[in-house]
Amino acid sequence: MNNEEAYNHGYNGTLTLDELMALYPPHGLRDEEPPQIDAWRSGKEDRGYDDQDDFKDSIREDAIREDSMTDAEADADTLASAGWGMDEDYGSACDMI
Repeated sequence: MNNEEAYNHGYNGTLTLDELMALYPPHGLRDEEPPQIDAWRSGKEDRGYDDQDDFKDSIREDAIREDSMTDAEADADTLASAGWGMDEDYGSACDMI
């Protein structure tokens, strides 16, 4: 098993840490853990962060932010997101020469 596979097992929860440690027990002079153990822990940690990420909160935050804008600010935001920002509105330095 390579590190990527160990990471995926940690992320997806298809292999427990005890099962992985049975496959790869600590070894060497200092009983060092193999890199697959760290990869598994990293996958488990990333899964926890992904589970905490709630897109509903970000949608609500966007709605609150839009409700607090004036009409002019909302129009400017819409134009900027469509690619009509400061350079297009007023011309860049190259356009003035």
